Amino acid sequence: MTVTSEISAAVHNLTELQVAVLAREYNMADGHAYRAWSQAEMVVIDSTPEKFRQVDRREYKAIEAKYFDCFYALGRQTLDTDHFERFPCFTASSGIEIIANYLRLNKLSVTLIEPCFDNLKDILRRHQIPLTVFPEQKVATAGGEFQQFLESIDTDVIFLVSPNNPSGVTIARDNLVRIAEFCREQGKTLILDTCFRFYLPFDEVYDQYRIIIDADVDCIFIEDTGKTWPTVELKAPFIAVSKRLVEPIARINSDFLLHVSPFTMAMMTDFLWLSRQDGLAHIREVIAANRSVLYTELSDTFLEPVERPFMSVSWVKINAPISSEQLTATLQAHDVHVLPGNHFFWSDESQGDNYLRIALSRDPDTFSRGAARLGEICRSLTSVAPQ
Repeated sequence: MTVTSEISAAVHNLTELQVAVLAREYNMADGHAYRAWSQAEMVVIDSTPEKFRQVDRREYKAIEAKYFDCFYALGRQTLDTDHFERFPCFTASSGIEIIANYLRLNKLSVTLIEPCFDNLKDILRRHQIPLTVFPEQKVATAGGEFQQFLESIDTDVIFLVSPNNPSGVTIARDNLVRIAEFCREQGKTLILDTCFRFYLPFDEVYDQYRIIIDADVDCIFIEDTGKTWPTVELKAPFIAVSKRLVEPIARINSDFLLHVSPFTMAMMTDFLWLSRQDGLAHIREVIAANRSVLYTELSDTFLEPVERPFMSVSWVKINAPISSEQLTATLQAHDVHVLPGNHFFWSDESQGDNYLRIALSRDPDTFSRGAARLGEICRSLTSVAPQ
């Protein structure tokens, strides 16, 4: 059996595909941060044995408070303990599972952004939550057109991802204000997945929490660190829950965990602090360098990057008569691993047949070789591209 057929036979969703290729050299599939540590990050890593011995779970609340202070400061968001309570979790996906339980128990329907990572719709559908599409291009519309679209939404919940995975599309400040006001007026709940927030250009960062607090709308934020810092899957995601939703979410959350590791939270605080010191420069420089290499390697192929050029993934359009599944399989046969675009479109997978997602948070040397091989393969397939 070939590499391609082994992988194709084993996977049913994007996460399973990512797991199947974890050990591959040219793995550009999952969006988690896998790269060598900087000198400053090595200092944090070298201090972990001492930290492991010193951390005491009796000090958990103080460790947690320090972590949240640093996280919100780095994200330039308001940390308001009166309006939001935070529930740390092992993964962002486990936080979404807690949210989905709440939605099911309260028989709530959801308007979900599309495209999005397929585990969002899979978790919601597993709980038999009715779903309606929020096309991501609507997020970028303005004024009356955007308001008109909002007023057509008749579900109980609006669930958006900003920056969106895979495209990097974001909700502009004015549109979030309109969404918050609409949700308040119509008694709807807003869920915002902001797991890629630390890649946002600084001129696009605004205080999302302040807008939600001022609007007094029911809201849940989903936050994460695994897409940003290379901490070998030790991370400190959490969901931030507005006051009227705290009690029901807390009851569900208590069935899933006692608390997360205080060691992990303390270590992640150190990584956040490093990024505060350099203004996220190192995090973003690695992504920018890999993006530049990728764009160069793809410049004379039928692949066209169309993502917002700050994201830690590249969303690539296939300008040729070959589907994302076919091209992904061809690349797999040459040990180059990316994600097919069709799985990101949950209402109609055919909408993603002309897209691939390529992860950029990798060691530059390995990424350069993988990108070069990707370009070579695509050039060898020029016979299928338009003449």
